[in-house]
Amino acid sequence: MALIQVSVRLNPTQLRRAQKTLGAKTMSERLQRALDLVTEKAAHDRVLQRYSGVGKPDAFSRDH
Repeated sequence: MALIQVSVRLNPTQLRRAQKTLGAKTMSERLQRALDLVTEKAAHDRVLQRYSGVGKPDAFSRDH
C-alpha cells in the first residue's frame, strides 16, 4: 500500500498522550496506530450492535 504525506495541525498535549498510550515512537506511527484503533472500534461496534440488540428501536422496551 502506498502511503501519502499530509500536513495537519494537532494538539501537542494529545500527541504526547497518544505517544505514551500507544507506545509509538514516531509521529507517523502514532497516527497510524490511532487510525487503526478507530477503525477497529467501529467494526467492533457494528458487530455488537448487530448481534446484541442494542441500538434497535425496541431494545429497551418493557414488552420484552
